[in-house]
Amino acid sequence: MRKSTQKSILAVLGTTLLAGAVGCSHPAGRNAQQTEHPEDVTLKFIWWGSESRKESTLKVIELYRQEHPHVHFETESLANTGAVATQLAVQTAGQTTADIIQADYNFIYDYINRDLIEPLNAFTEDGTLNLSDMDKSYLLPGTKDDQLYAMPIGNNSTMLIYDPQLLASAGVAVPQDEYTIDELYQTLKLLKQKIGRPDFYPLGNMIDVFYYLRARGASMYNKEGTALGYQDDRLMADYFALNKQWRDEGLLGGSSAVAGNDKNHPIVSGHAAFYSVATNAVSSLSKLAGRPLKLLPYPEVPGGQTGHFIKPSMFLALSSYSKHKKEAAAFMDFFLNSEAANDILKGERGVPVSGKIAARLSANLDEAGKEQYRILDYLKTRSKPIDAPYPSSHVVVSKAYELALKQVTDGKLTPEQAAKQYSEQAKVYLGGTKGGAGK
Repeated sequence: MRKSTQKSILAVLGTTLLAGAVGCSHPAGRNAQQTEHPEDVTLKFIWWGSESRKESTLKVIELYRQEHPHVHFETESLANTGAVATQLAVQTAGQTTADIIQADYNFIYDYINRDLIEPLNAFTEDGTLNLSDMDKSYLLPGTKDDQLYAMPIGNNSTMLIYDPQLLASAGVAVPQDEYTIDELYQTLKLLKQKIGRPDFYPLGNMIDVFYYLRARGASMYNKEGTALGYQDDRLMADYFALNKQWRDEGLLGGSSAVAGNDKNHPIVSGHAAFYSVATNAVSSLSKLAGRPLKLLPYPEVPGGQTGHFIKPSMFLALSSYSKHKKEAAAFMDFFLNSEAANDILKGERGVPVSGKIAARLSANLDEAGKEQYRILDYLKTRSKPIDAPYPSSHVVVSKAYELALKQVTDGKLTPEQAAKQYSEQAKVYLGGTKGGAGK
């Protein structure tokens, strides 16, 4: 394409990315002894996710190859979004980026802004990529300047997952969908008292800070990504204080990070009753737990506003370096619109954006599988538009946030001191001089 080596190097140097564990490469649909015919093409596809996601994705690839035997695949399944972002940075430097990229909302725009992602309009106009069954509002997060760059695979949100069996055995009632943070606190205290194990934390990780700020009428960043989205440090101090109190009382687990979706997840292992997750995780975690898990919206916090949102769970994007763009777009269409493919995928990446596919899966899913459909339907009238993507300096800003929070929970700083320290550091990293939501 139109990229220079200099731009590729700048792409890596200009990208601040979370490092993650890198998985293994898996050649799918290729025989080492097979000689490619001239018309054969090979598509590289990179994604993150669990082993079950890897298995279902490879099955879809094999299904596609039954009708398109000339299309071969090299696949790379990584542990998490940070691992994919890191790998993309490395591949971009060598202009070896995967043709098809499973991308996250908060890193894809960095690539779009530097012309490293191919616009998809040409393929939607010639019918290679069919959008006829998709609500156009779902496409907006992947659109820039009237060009569609990233196709949403599905929609999700972030909220609490819980184990109804554990709560029932403890004799503790589940809060109703519209409940307060004080009601959650009382529930956590009761669970701690009833279960009483030292390795059990009623709340495995904390309510998302982005939600907390949104519910109080603010945001972590302003729309331009040049400053924090609030002026009053009291907002962050209150959140830090809540963390400190709940940890000191043994109600909150020791890590703020989201656990991997495996058998060691605190909800699966019974070391937590509630845990903050992306809603599409409910199916895989229920499968691992061997029992249906449920989703619960975050509690109302002082401020009287909703902090919930519905967002693309992830995207499919096409590298501008790809030598087989039309073939890659055709596979993306199959991934999104094929009934047979989605019968395999089962909406594990989020509620599908295709209305027909979503309806088909919803009608045939088990109790756990239907849970994310139920909760997203609930959120349709109870959510705000999603915040702007993270600024490029988000990773370093988030490190300052994590340090401030740790200093509070370790008792080294008061919540007020830590909130002030964080806002002062964030101002420097973000390069702005003023805070304030929406400025």
